[in-house]
Amino acid sequence: MTPIKGLVDCNSRFGSTICSQTAPGASAYRHNGFARYRPLVALVLALAPAFAAAQTVYKYQRPDGSTVYSDVPLSGAKLIGRFELVPAPPPQRPERGELPRRDPAKDPDELARQRVQDLDAAGAAIKAAEQSLKEALERQQAGVEPLAGERLGNVGGRSRLAPDYFERQSALASEVEAARARLDEAYRSRNELRN
Repeated sequence: MTPIKGLVDCNSRFGSTICSQTAPGASAYRHNGFARYRPLVALVLALAPAFAAAQTVYKYQRPDGSTVYSDVPLSGAKLIGRFELVPAPPPQRPERGELPRRDPAKDPDELARQRVQDLDAAGAAIKAAEQSLKEALERQQAGVEPLAGERLGNVGGRSRLAPDYFERQSALASEVEAARARLDEAYRSRNELRN
């Protein structure tokens, strides 16, 4: 019972009774008639989903234009629609001691692990491509000097470069360009994974 101050008489409405005494300093008490039924109502509400079958919900339009949803047919309103509500099946619980099974394609932890692995692999591919480009540039720089047999002697002590030298320089430049292309592709792949 909850004390309520300042009430003068008793009223009984909706299962609640409010009484008061008229003496100065007296307090009134509110008696809730539904209080004894609360455990029963809680039990019914807790068990209702277990016994629920497909329910029918009706959609009506009242004469004033308002829309009403009800689980029982209404008179004096126009039926707009009827829906069957089917309760969702209960989730399957894993056996005792067994972890719940997740679809690996949808498991966020697995997706995160896979993304980290893919980004690590892309980083390793970038490092390998950078090393390959560095080595190709060093070979090209070292190959600037003509090798034995790539110079042809001319009259007057001068020489000129043979076609073999230019073929070798072209091959070294092709290696550098291929290494740059691999590096660009590695960066592009990593950037796609990041997005």
